[in-house]
Formats: sequence, structure tokens, C-alpha cells
Amino acid sequence: MEIKERLYSAFEIIQPEKIKKIEYEGPFLCIYTDEISYITGESGIIPKLAKALKKKVIIRPVPEIRIEKEKAIEIMKKIIPENAGVDYNEIYFDERKGEVHLYAGEPAFVRGRGDSTLWELISAIRWRVIIHRKPAIESNIIKTVDLLERNNAESKNEFLSYVGMRINREKIKDIENIRITALGAANEVGRSSFLVSTDQGDILLDAGLKPGPKLMHEEYPALHFIEDLDRIECIVLTHAHFDHCAALPYLFKYGYRGPVYMTEATKYLMTLIISDYLNVRQKSGLPLPYSYADLTSLLAHTVVLDYGEVADIAPDAKLTLYNAGHILGSAIAHLHFGEGYYNLVYTGDFKYDFRERNRLLDPAFNNFKRNDTIIMEGTYGGNEDIMPSRAEAVNSLIGIIKNTLENNGKVLMPMLAVGRAQEILLVLYDAFENGQLPKVPVFVEGMIHETSAIHTKFVDELSLEVRRKLLEGNPFTSRYFELIKDTSVREEILEAGPCIIIATSGMLTGGPILEYFRLLAEDEKNSLIFTSYQSQGTLGRKVRDGEKEVVVPTEKGEAIVKVNMKIFSAEGFSGHSDRNQLMEYIRRLPNRPRNILLVHGEPTKLTALQQAIRNELHIATYIPDIGETMRFR
Repeated sequence: MEIKERLYSAFEIIQPEKIKKIEYEGPFLCIYTDEISYITGESGIIPKLAKALKKKVIIRPVPEIRIEKEKAIEIMKKIIPENAGVDYNEIYFDERKGEVHLYAGEPAFVRGRGDSTLWELISAIRWRVIIHRKPAIESNIIKTVDLLERNNAESKNEFLSYVGMRINREKIKDIENIRITALGAANEVGRSSFLVSTDQGDILLDAGLKPGPKLMHEEYPALHFIEDLDRIECIVLTHAHFDHCAALPYLFKYGYRGPVYMTEATKYLMTLIISDYLNVRQKSGLPLPYSYADLTSLLAHTVVLDYGEVADIAPDAKLTLYNAGHILGSAIAHLHFGEGYYNLVYTGDFKYDFRERNRLLDPAFNNFKRNDTIIMEGTYGGNEDIMPSRAEAVNSLIGIIKNTLENNGKVLMPMLAVGRAQEILLVLYDAFENGQLPKVPVFVEGMIHETSAIHTKFVDELSLEVRRKLLEGNPFTSRYFELIKDTSVREEILEAGPCIIIATSGMLTGGPILEYFRLLAEDEKNSLIFTSYQSQGTLGRKVRDGEKEVVVPTEKGEAIVKVNMKIFSAEGFSGHSDRNQLMEYIRRLPNRPRNILLVHGEPTKLTALQQAIRNELHIATYIPDIGETMRFR
């Protein structure tokens, strides 16, 4: 049924005379009305409309009924309880949309029990109320992104209107086949990117860079297999790690102007990761592959989706994002083509802790009603890739740190700023509180502080255990952790006694960790602890594999460093699923897929996983090469 026919059917739910305007806003439909009960949610009309129209519906008030801004603020102060922590200096009124944005320390108190306070507020001020959680830690990146969105609101609205019209255009023909082309992360880890094609158009899944390689054709996805950027209906970004998102501005540099779908947390983290990448290259005197303006263009074309929210993204395709359990905001993408014609699941990177709860996030979603083909990562798919339990991992890490400190050494921890850093900080916090470790200084440098701030903005997406800790007090801002903002203090840190140093990047590919490593590596009393995967070709991989003399980039060129410090890999903290978890994820799917494409892994590991799936689960399993196109149906 076409959208016009569905609109007519909706008139049985909503009174036609109450509809003053209807417009597309990207994948959503916006209805403007003067009936305030439709907007509060009390009438229960929104879910009924969404079901009838088969898309998300946003109901907004027409200008004529809205209370004047200053008076609206006075009413808010009377209705919203003080313990909500609303900053009335930050309130933002979006007059075009009839929305008022509130920033609260405790959003639950703005909503009230059963949303009663929120309904009362909307009824009184006659604006649609959008509630944002204020981060417990001040964040420059959040302020920058929010300011950019406000300043570019008019052009963003025009863009979303265009996207909505494009999505709802007439189909050329019914889908006859689905084609998947691997542009990256095929028989390798890094530069994840996959092109999904139908007769109508293309959908690009991720666009990252590969850490380590110096040659562009090895670092970037094989974008030359994209014949026409205008054929791309949209890009879907699963999460904000470098190897999944860092090539996105490059596409905008060369003319892509379509939507990029992601979760809200990913939007902020992506901006931070890419900004830091450009900053590090700039400081190192390396050429920039794209500009900050290209990143700004990317943000202007970003469309945020919630987990579980079904969105039309093309005339013949719908997208739903689900929690991937990998890092904050990470998503598994479910693509639904045609009227039940084909269902494709792309896991991106995911963590399926089916026996233990991940310390930071809940396990990945896998309750798909339909899943004909799954593109699944196999980073730890090898026969020996079995991780220890969470308790064993924590005890092992604490043991390594304690032994180093007792021997008067320093602990150096290269860290992925997003996810891994926050989990390790929580582990250290507990160890200090429980007396498992001596209370030595913990120096934190890099963008870890900013990522922790973003985590405090999205508390509701963290595990129950972490939410409880944040209610008791913020471990990320504990007295145990000292944030390093001035690089001049590094020498003082290195001359001090036993301590723990946590810095980015996690694979020793750049950032402040390189300076610490260069200065600490030759002392055998010191220890370096890896907590994440080390890609082939990176300095981290060379050090992890035991090379005793390595070349380290510096601001003045390169330095040869002898590695005498002890090197450890702390297993069990990975945001990826291990071999058992990968197999169990497939076993526990409500419906077994007909095909599995294994990606994002070294060849030997993917081959081992492929054999296990074929032999045990009897599912057709393939390992694509770069540039290979696989046709389904």
C-alpha cells in the first residue's frame, strides 16, 4: 500500500480537521496539529498512527497554540522539580519544529511517574518537549556538535525534506536480487565497508580506515568499486571505531550528499575519533586526506536512529539498528528489503556475552524474526580464541599491575579511548576501593576524558551494574585518576615513582602513548599491557609479537627503541566475541540464516570459523575477498 493510501486509512485514527500540515523528515513523517492531546502522548494515538502508516510518526504543535517563550520558561520552573537539575540557561527553542530542548541532570524527574510530569508540561506550554541528559563531565565535543546542529538547523531541515521525498519516490521495479560487494575487512581486520546493491540503488555499510598501512590502496576501502555515488541511497554506520568510520568524510569530499544513519551516541563518538585523527596527522606534519569541513558536512547529513526503531531508507528497504554490545552506541544493522523479500543482518563488531554480563554494556541483540543472510565479524574466530571469564580476566590484570608496582616499575596501558578505556577505569576504581591494588597515581592522557563524558550522557545505554555505580558517584572522575592536559608534565610523571599510565592509541599507531612508550620501553622494571586487538602491520602488533627493537614515530622523525619492558596481553576485555560466543550467537538465533559471510578477521581465523559453522551448524558460509560481489536470491 502506498503512503497516500496509508494516510487515508489513518484518518480513522486521527480527525482530518486536526491535521494542519504533513511533511517528511528523512525517514519519518511529521504531522502538525492544534490538538495538544495528540502531542502529549496521553491519547495513545502515536503508536496507532505508526502501525497504520508503517513508519515513525512525530506529532508537533502548530505555532498558533504555542505559549510565548519567556512565559513557557516560567511555567517550566513551576512544574519541573528542582532535583531534575534542569539548566534553564541552556534551554533551546526550535521554532520551526515547535520543540523545546531541555538539558537535565536527571531526566526521569522531568518525565515523572508514567510520564505524568511531561504530559502536564506539554499541556501547559504547548510545545513538544525533548529531554537531553546533561553529561556528568563537561564535554567540548558535545558542545561543538550541538552548536553546529543549531546553527545549521535550516539547511538540515531542507536536507531531511529532500531525503524524505527520495525515500518515498515510486519504485522502479520489484527487487529481483541482492548483491553484496566487500570493499574492506575481507580476509583482514580494518577498513570495514560493504556495498549492498539492489536494482533500485545501493546501501553502504560502514566506511573505515585500516590502522598501520602507509599505502592508500591498503588503508582505504576499495571505493573504486562504487560506480556512481548518486546511486547510494544511504550509508549506515554501525559504530564509531576508526576502522569503521574514518573514511566517511572522504566520501563527502568527493561529492556524496546522502544520509548517514547511526545512533546518537555514535554521532558524538564518531566526531571525536575523526577530529582526533585529523589533529594527530596535523601535528605530525602529515597531509590530511580530507578537511574538517568534510567532517562538518558529514555531521550535517547524519540521521540519528534509536535502537529498535524501524526506518524507511529507500523505496524498497527498511533499516533497524539493535544493540551490538561492542562499544557505546554500537549497532547491529538489520535491512529488510521489499515486502518480506529479503532480510540481511550486518553485525559490525559485536560482543555476545551469553553467560556473563559485559561490565560496561549488555550483550548483543540476536532475536531477529527474519535473517536470510548474516555478514558477521570473525575477529576471534580461531580454534584457540577462547577468552577467560570476566573474573579471571580482572584477577589476571590486577596481578600483572600489582607485581609491576611492587617491583618499583611503571605500568603503561595503550588504550582504545572508546569503551575499553571506560571498562579498565572501572576495574581500577574497584581494585583501589577494595584494597586489591596500592593507591598509586593513575595518569590518563588522550581523548579518554572526552569519551568518558559522552558515556555519562548516555547512561541509560550502559549496563545495570554501571548505572548503579554512577548513581553512587562518578568513577570516571574519581580522585584516583589524574587527567593530563599539559604535555609538559610528562617528564615529571616519568621521573615519579610507581604509577599507571593510560593513553591513546590502543595499537601504538599515534597519539600520546608513543612518547610514553619511547621513554619507558628500555627499562625492564616497567610493563606494557595490551587490552585490545593488535592489527597486522601496526607497531602494537610488532611489540606484542616480541620484536625487541622497533621504529617509533616522533615529532622530529623516527627513533629506534629497544624493548626491554615486559609485554602482556590482558585477555578477556575485548569488545569482540570470542570463538565460543560467535558460535553461540548463531545457535541462539530464532531462525537460522541460509548464508553467512565471515569478515573482519585474519584469513586463518575466518577459515577455522567457517569450517566450524559448516560442520556443526550446516549453514552455507563464505569468506569474500576485496572486490568480490556475491549475489543472493
